[in-house]
Amino acid sequence: MSNYINRLRNLSPKSRISGGKGAGRREDLPLDHQLTFSPEKDERWTFKDERSLCLNDEDVNELVNQNKGNIGLLCGISLGLSEYREFVWAKGGKGNARFNGEVLSVQDKVLGKLNHIYSGMTSGVRFELNGDNFWINDVNVTTLLKLYRLRPSEKARIYLIGLRDKLGLILSSRETSTRFYGAHEKAQELYVEISRATEYLTPDAPLCLPAGRRDS
Repeated sequence: MSNYINRLRNLSPKSRISGGKGAGRREDLPLDHQLTFSPEKDERWTFKDERSLCLNDEDVNELVNQNKGNIGLLCGISLGLSEYREFVWAKGGKGNARFNGEVLSVQDKVLGKLNHIYSGMTSGVRFELNGDNFWINDVNVTTLLKLYRLRPSEKARIYLIGLRDKLGLILSSRETSTRFYGAHEKAQELYVEISRATEYLTPDAPLCLPAGRRDS
């Protein structure tokens, strides 16, 4: 991944606004037809063809779509866009409706994706329902359960029980979003299926010898 992506991912709001090697020369930069803004030598924001916001010639919309689960990067892009807009406005571009509209559109998209991430978190558990697939912290529970049924092992059984406990946390949440209601039924279904599938020990489970009888 490019250096500027890594930098945006790790930068805090304070350091981004006040720091940067290019901060002192912003007012000297001309506002060209692409509204070029370069706060760092490896970071260049442009507005191409009066319709596409770009970061180092990469479409910002695409960056957001490709990194929809990366909280740090999404926040970095949002901060970068805010600083970019401040620069353009300071140069007299406050009335550029197309630019302002595109910035607002991307910011709304970033906010929507962040809300999507946070609304899918319950006690540190991030979940997502995609068709028939239910994901917990980037693990496809549906697929894992299918594989377990084909080839059960004690290690997989213990892992599934851990996922079932996480499903229990999700089911106990009081989340009221429509997205949660859509996933609730699937989570409940998987909870029951995992409980049934892991009810019995697998052939490779360690033997548990009964305790010896103690005479009274």
